[in-house]
Amino acid sequence: LRPSPPRPQRGFPPAAAGLRRAAAEAPDMAKVTSCLGLVILAVALGLGFLTRTKEDFFYRAQQAFKAVAALSVIPQQRIENFLTAYDMFEMDSFTGTPDQMKYVKDYYETLNHLCSIGNYEKMYLPPVLDPTKDTYSNQLMYEKRMAARLMVGPGQKVLDIGCGRGKIAHLVAAQTGASVTGINIDKDQLAQATASADAAGMEKRLNFIEANYNEPLPFPDESFDALYYVQVIGGYGTDLKKLFKEAFRVLKPGGMAAFEDYIVLPKYNKSDALHKRYVQKSKAVLGVVHYYTDKEFTDALDGAGFETFHRRNVSVTNQAILLEKDRDFFMPLTAVVSFLNSVGVVPKHFAELLNRMTEGTEDCIEAHRQGLVTGDMETLARKPRR
Repeated sequence: LRPSPPRPQRGFPPAAAGLRRAAAEAPDMAKVTSCLGLVILAVALGLGFLTRTKEDFFYRAQQAFKAVAALSVIPQQRIENFLTAYDMFEMDSFTGTPDQMKYVKDYYETLNHLCSIGNYEKMYLPPVLDPTKDTYSNQLMYEKRMAARLMVGPGQKVLDIGCGRGKIAHLVAAQTGASVTGINIDKDQLAQATASADAAGMEKRLNFIEANYNEPLPFPDESFDALYYVQVIGGYGTDLKKLFKEAFRVLKPGGMAAFEDYIVLPKYNKSDALHKRYVQKSKAVLGVVHYYTDKEFTDALDGAGFETFHRRNVSVTNQAILLEKDRDFFMPLTAVVSFLNSVGVVPKHFAELLNRMTEGTEDCIEAHRQGLVTGDMETLARKPRR
């Protein structure tokens, strides 16, 4: 007897069925690979923090992991706008047009997460008050000293211009007992600031609103007992005189103002090709669209009516020392992420974002070493009493 021929299989043939299963499982495999990559990235972050972080370790590690989670789901359009925004740092005539501000907003919405991976959740380079400590600890030292100099207490009101995630506002409110209102253009950071205030039970003394400091400040005359900002003007400021006049308007007579600024120093020679490269690259690394001179600041302060009684660099050594420490965290991390991306375990945009953020780091450090720019021009001023 001849054996019966094999009965035809219903549905897909075995090979096709295998392809079908593989296609169905591909998204799951992609998710597993992506999750594995994020786990490896988290381990790399943890090792980095263990070797260099002394103060508030668990808080900072938590913020770094939250930042990685937020970046893992960032919209593609925001990524593209972040990368395109760097073109503005090559401009010498930023004017704050609506189109430019769109890129600025997406830039800061992305940058605040990237910076939170390391020492820069508050996105500024502090004065070097203790060279044995890192950026984060020097930030805290500066903020505590600045808060005390505002000379405010319970029942008084303070304005934070360019408040970021509200961390400095939180410290000022906690240390002085005053109420603090922060303004910012980034809705993402404002949401985080509000959530942090609520979680800390400080919602009655911390208020955060969306506003652009290039426009008239949305407050009546003489609304605040004190005000401050920390390295925000270079980010997208377009008119120093207008800003300081508005700050003067909303400040009560006798009120204190504290400002910390980036400026270009007299040693900078724009005809020197190396000087120009160092300064231009530093703008991209630091998120500065324009460096003002010291005279431009003092003229604007005087023109607004402020009495300036303290304006100087207060660092005990060059800020390059802090930048070098942070380079030694971010550059190896960027290399690790780039490798993980090359073997397919970390999404491409992580490598793109970190590589773009760290591009020009050595030139930025050199601009500080050579005394071409500084992020430490501290100002204390007051509005004259009537």
